[in-house]
Amino acid sequence: MNTRAINMQKRRDRILTEARRVIAEKGFDALNTRDLAKAAGVTAPTLYNLIGNKEQILHGLLMEAVERIEERLVSFDNAPPLEMAEAIVLQSTDLYREDENFYRAAVIASDRVSVSFGQSGGSSLISERSVQMAARASAAAISQGLLRGNVSAQALGEQMFICYRSPFRDWAFGLIDLDEFARQALRGFYMCLAADAVETFRAQLLRKIRKLTKAPLRRTG
Repeated sequence: MNTRAINMQKRRDRILTEARRVIAEKGFDALNTRDLAKAAGVTAPTLYNLIGNKEQILHGLLMEAVERIEERLVSFDNAPPLEMAEAIVLQSTDLYREDENFYRAAVIASDRVSVSFGQSGGSSLISERSVQMAARASAAAISQGLLRGNVSAQALGEQMFICYRSPFRDWAFGLIDLDEFARQALRGFYMCLAADAVETFRAQLLRKIRKLTKAPLRRTG
């Protein structure tokens, strides 16, 4: 990377860092591109050239979160398939715990600008990369004979993402805490995998499901 590219990346990082702070402290509505440019030490045209408008800034922050989760999952590439799947929930939960205010506000804001993201391909890209995390764990389970292969790894990944997304939004809107989000997401993952599991793997999954089902619902407030 040449000096110009390095400097551009540094300015982009400053913009996103400042945007993240504002969203965490005051919410997405408080984000103003002119004020953001000033705080990041760049001009408004530079901000637009490097990232874009408010929605594109939010998209950049959400993509950054997906990339951070992907980086954490690299160390699980050679782990047993079930551990790979569990790591998606556990590693992302640890990430959200580092800055709950920001991630809550970002998820809530993303609901409001999802149409714009869809038009630009933004939200579909985030969803697709999230699905692929679960699909990779499912593919590993199929290759190791833990799943029968009657359901494709892609279909399992898509359904697991649905099981993740629902409690994730409940957490973002303050209905449940992070521990309850993780419990519900893990249980959803186990149920998806159990639908196509061979008998021994299915018995293992059912034990995990029963253990999680016994836990009390953890609501916020």
